[in-house]
Amino acid sequence: MKILLIFTLFLISGAVHCYDVFGFSGGSVIMISDINWNPNHTKYICKMSQNECKDVIRFTSQSIHVGYKRFLLYRNTAGSFLVLIRKLKPQDAGMYRFGVEDQSNYTVNLKVLNDVSCGVPKIMNAYLGQNISISCNYPGEYEKYNKYIITVDDEVHVKPMIDTQTISENSRFSISDDRSTKVLSVNIINVRETDGVFYLFGVWSKAGTVGYYSYFAEIQLHVTGTYMTTSAAPRGNPSSAEYSSSSAVISVCLCVALLLIGGFALMIYKLKCKRTHSSTSFHNFIEEETQ
Repeated sequence: MKILLIFTLFLISGAVHCYDVFGFSGGSVIMISDINWNPNHTKYICKMSQNECKDVIRFTSQSIHVGYKRFLLYRNTAGSFLVLIRKLKPQDAGMYRFGVEDQSNYTVNLKVLNDVSCGVPKIMNAYLGQNISISCNYPGEYEKYNKYIITVDDEVHVKPMIDTQTISENSRFSISDDRSTKVLSVNIINVRETDGVFYLFGVWSKAGTVGYYSYFAEIQLHVTGTYMTTSAAPRGNPSSAEYSSSSAVISVCLCVALLLIGGFALMIYKLKCKRTHSSTSFHNFIEEETQ
């Protein structure tokens, strides 16, 4: 009887497969399934705990994506079901189930690793028109992996950007992978305002029928102002010291100008006086001679 009950439950629930997915603390993961994104059915992701699976996201709508805090469920151009978890924390580790209600679902065991090799600041600043390089160290075990970079904006729109096997069609972007130093870089020419997004650096892995990207670093680019060369470097608002210095220079210049004008006027006055005196003397001399 017990065996029959187990068999019945198996038939109802279907075969359950659990796949290991590895992420890095501070990084992100994107899990890609072969589940069809059906807009008329409920999509969900829940975290398993003992005998229950607590919902993280559960919704029914025509939207192609829905997010809650650091979790995002969305559909790619092929119509597949994807899960994005950003800025991973150690407490995110555990068993998750995601899928479409009354259809397929997958169970994954998310493991969050603390060995993060990317030591660059999480925020980078750039000026409009500047040429920059956003670089990040990656774990040694990923040396021979193909590397991928995607962008995520404030509206949580995910966009593939560039990878180490594909030549970018956008000449402003290029990627380099220095395997000797384990440094991955994306180079941007003539920075634009639209480049001010989040850049995620990662690799592709496969866990059974669930493929996933493990992003070991996330760097936000802030774009401000206008870039100038070093001969005319961009400046902020002048400080009070700069105002004082400028005022002093202007005052000295005015004093010098006034002294020059005064000296010139004095010279002209003396010259006129001399000419008047000479003219008077000559006139007197003529009068004396004619008398």
